[in-house]
Amino acid sequence: MKLLLKRILLFIFSSGSIFSYANDGAFRVNGNQLIPMYETDIAVKKEILSIRRLNKMQAEVDVYYEFFNPKEDKDLEVGFEAYTPSGDVDPRPVNGRHPYITRFSVSMNGASVPYKVAIVSDSLYFQNGMYKTKSIRAAMKETEENADVGFFYVYHFRVRFRKGLNIIHHTYTVDLSSSVEEDYSLQYVLTAAGRWANRQIDDFTLKIDMGAFQDLSIEKTFFQNGSDWKMGGRGKQIGRKSKNPSVEKDMEEFFIQQGTIVFQKKNFKPEGELQMHAFNSYNFDGKGEDKKHEGFDYKLDALPFSIEDQDQIGVPVNEMSKTVLKNLPFARRGYVFKTIELKTYYEKQRWYLPDEK
Repeated sequence: MKLLLKRILLFIFSSGSIFSYANDGAFRVNGNQLIPMYETDIAVKKEILSIRRLNKMQAEVDVYYEFFNPKEDKDLEVGFEAYTPSGDVDPRPVNGRHPYITRFSVSMNGASVPYKVAIVSDSLYFQNGMYKTKSIRAAMKETEENADVGFFYVYHFRVRFRKGLNIIHHTYTVDLSSSVEEDYSLQYVLTAAGRWANRQIDDFTLKIDMGAFQDLSIEKTFFQNGSDWKMGGRGKQIGRKSKNPSVEKDMEEFFIQQGTIVFQKKNFKPEGELQMHAFNSYNFDGKGEDKKHEGFDYKLDALPFSIEDQDQIGVPVNEMSKTVLKNLPFARRGYVFKTIELKTYYEKQRWYLPDEK
């Protein structure tokens, strides 16, 4: 999925999709982290990556970098690669830009940096100081004639890395990806950090805020231990073993009542990418296929933690099922039940986190 730049220096990440099921998904953005191809001097001292969900299908990505240049000032060409969307989406450029990226901004050492957008078709798009671009008209024609187009976008700009510490701050808004198995998903390429002079991020922090009452699963690609994560609010996390290790990774699942989840690592050498999923728990757990009855029956059915899956819950089949369902908002907040039926039911829910307060 990644394209290698043969000449000049830097990519910037973008978020995006993880997998596709024919036309059953909408995959809006793919891309890369801020990386050099042949940079041997400048090191990444710190990165703070913050991902905050703005609404049902949009997120803001905010990245703060500290770089150290031990030598004299140097000018570098910088590019943000964003791949063309696919699936049940409109892939056509909007005013020559990616249709699902907005509010793009970047600053260098506190000063705003102007940028341009190039539509390109291969990894050799920058040679001899020039971008090999495709016209907007040609890109529009390609989207009309092909289901899978070959071009992508490069948001590019030129900056000066002065000797010593340099700060790059980058933000944008992206439409989240989705599929029949997911409410939303997001990907961020981390392994590109190995292409800087220090081959790592000396001090890395990842902050994720998807909102209240979210069920979020993160693949164990760049971490192995759930203890590497901290809850910046209240919630519960559980390791989830893959049913098919040859196809998918084990995951850490977070049931977030409120607040953020935070991953921090010194001398971070990522060996995998950030791949986060908000699965549709009704479908993911197999109940969409295996359920042999109508409605919600507390003796047979689990209830989802995520409010995203609220509309999946069937009509209660009896009075006790109705009582259980009416108490779901309290259970999500950790209410300690006294009624034996409610207590027994909710203590069996893997997401339930009782709170004596």
